[in-house]
Amino acid sequence: MRDYRNDMDWLTPTLALCVWAAHFSLLWAASSAFPDRPAARWIAAILTLPALGAMSWLWRRGSVSSPVSIPGLGIVISATGIVFSLLPAIIG
Repeated sequence: MRDYRNDMDWLTPTLALCVWAAHFSLLWAASSAFPDRPAARWIAAILTLPALGAMSWLWRRGSVSSPVSIPGLGIVISATGIVFSLLPAIIG
């Protein structure tokens, strides 16, 4: 019988990186569609909330007890990338 607990150690950070990539792609598309407009900033702010919510869900789903683990590190790196992707929309 296969032990799926080891798969969870890699599935969680992989999903976290996929959420980060999707968030970045959507923010880039919004800034390309609405260059130098407030609509792009609002879209960025609105899309960040579900992305960070997904990180929270992955943290609970993966039963991450510490950020010093493969799943925890993947989630922390992805959440940091999501926040940094939002900074240009906030700063202007």
